[in-house]
Formats: sequence, C-alpha cells, structure tokens
Amino acid sequence: MKNRGGFTLIEMIVVLMILSITIALVAPRVGSSWKKLEDSEFLQEFAGTLRRARLFAVSSGEPVAFRINGAERVYDMENPPRKVIPENVQVFSENLQREAGTGDFLIVFYPDGSMVGNDVDITFDHVRTFRISINPLFGTVSVARLESR
Repeated sequence: MKNRGGFTLIEMIVVLMILSITIALVAPRVGSSWKKLEDSEFLQEFAGTLRRARLFAVSSGEPVAFRINGAERVYDMENPPRKVIPENVQVFSENLQREAGTGDFLIVFYPDGSMVGNDVDITFDHVRTFRISINPLFGTVSVARLESR
C-alpha cells in the first residue's frame, strides 16, 4: 500500500467544528445588519418620494399630493399609490387631509413651495422610530431618529 497524503477524520471534524462556531457567531450580526439596511432603504425611498413630490409641484406649477393608504399599505405621489410599505413598518402622522373617494391620507405640495400636512413618524418593529420632517418654509425633508420612550 502506498502512503497517501490527505486529512484524517479527526482533522476534518475539527475544521467543521471551527466553521460551525464561526458561522453561529457571525450569522446573527449579519442578519440584523441586513434588516437595518432594508429599513434604511425604505426610509430613504419614502423621504425621496416626498422630495420629488414637492419638486414636481414647484416645477410643474400644479399641486401634487403625496398619498399614504394605510389599509392597502402603500404610498406614492401617483393615484393610486403603488410603493409598498413593509409589514414591519408603521406610519403615523397627525392632521393629514383624507381624500373621501379613496381614503388616502394626503400631504399636498403647492407650486409656491408651500404645503398642507405635517411630519411623518415611521416605526420599525415597534422599536425604532424615525421622524421625517418637512420644513414648510424651505421645503427640505430631513430624517431623524427619535429617542425611545
């Protein structure tokens, strides 16, 4: 019999144990980071749609409504709204106009840059809350994390 090079069964078991332990330690961190990345993407897309609605109103000379339909979990500046609100997200805002025909809540931007509506709070997994603020004077849209209560 020739002397063949290779790994013994013990060496293979040790390597598999090391890989298993490494994966067990790294996987939860990667999973939570992935979730936060998805949350961040939704926040940026939501705020970006608000910015585009205001910009479109100013440039077109026509009022533009940013719509939120809580029953169907969608938002957009189109009618009907098409952008999906993820299941782990809750959207809150006070004193928004409600369109009678569709039931959509509206933030209306006018050609002079003014608006009717107010800040929007977005909560992820009932834990992390962010406020999207719209400055009525300058039309800027900012996102800030709110402290836990």
